[in-house]
Amino acid sequence: MTDTTGTAIRPDWGDIPVAVRAAIERVVGAGVVEADTQSGGFSHGVAVRALLTDGRRVFIKAIDADDDLAGMYRGEARTSARLPHTIPTPALHASFDVEGWFAMVFDDVAGRHPRLDNHDEREAVLATVETLGRLLTPNPIPGVATFAESYGPMLNAWRQYAADGAPADLDEWSSRNLGRLASLEAVWPDYVAGATLLHTDLRPDNMLWRAGGSVVVIDWAWPCVGASWIDLAALVPSLLAVGVDPDPILATHPSSRDVQPVAVEAFLCGLLGYWERALRRPTPRRSPNLYQYRAEAARVTREWLR
Repeated sequence: MTDTTGTAIRPDWGDIPVAVRAAIERVVGAGVVEADTQSGGFSHGVAVRALLTDGRRVFIKAIDADDDLAGMYRGEARTSARLPHTIPTPALHASFDVEGWFAMVFDDVAGRHPRLDNHDEREAVLATVETLGRLLTPNPIPGVATFAESYGPMLNAWRQYAADGAPADLDEWSSRNLGRLASLEAVWPDYVAGATLLHTDLRPDNMLWRAGGSVVVIDWAWPCVGASWIDLAALVPSLLAVGVDPDPILATHPSSRDVQPVAVEAFLCGLLGYWERALRRPTPRRSPNLYQYRAEAARVTREWLR
């Protein structure tokens, strides 16, 4: 899979308006003396690990309140503020609007993105997925949309292509199997209902592996309520991309071992269609590697479904 470090073009701390920086420092109760911009992921807001004058460290995210992604940041703040304290995720200390910007302040976590081709790190990730499913069932946050409600409009590309005609540049295998793909995609809503609060965007760049061997999950921007196996299935393309066979994992992991294989296949078929459609849209200017990420995710998922 595309390396997601250095994939986002983000403003640095010094690019934030002075009044906004001053307001953030007032909220944290100390000045920022060092600010290390984090360039991973695919969004384009400010993301800095900051050292404060009193020696504390915090993680700061901020974005212009009129930016198209501001709603996503607000969603992350709402979810992070309501997650149980037992969840392995950085604590949110504050979120607020100031001078036309929206900002969040989290605990800083020293770590790096886990390598799924490393056995110990992969096992730590899988254990964390199990922990999330256990601690977030039943869903502890009222009012969160279901997975089908949130993703229904997105995971329908194959059916749309079957009805309206496939793109001329669609790969030969997908073109030949369009009817099969549309039929498989059509059944994912039959399997996704559940009572678990899901992250729905689990990838290595949304997790941090710490030196002690534990994993924390970050960026809770797209929470939904649904079947607990969905978050594990969302990791399948990342596993495939580093040469790890996901089938034994799906067959034995507590979240998926009792799930019919067609459920995971239909979900990933829907994801494949989503990526195929997204690849034919303009790539966001400030996420130049997003196209490459989607293309690789589509390639490995297509090969797995064949």
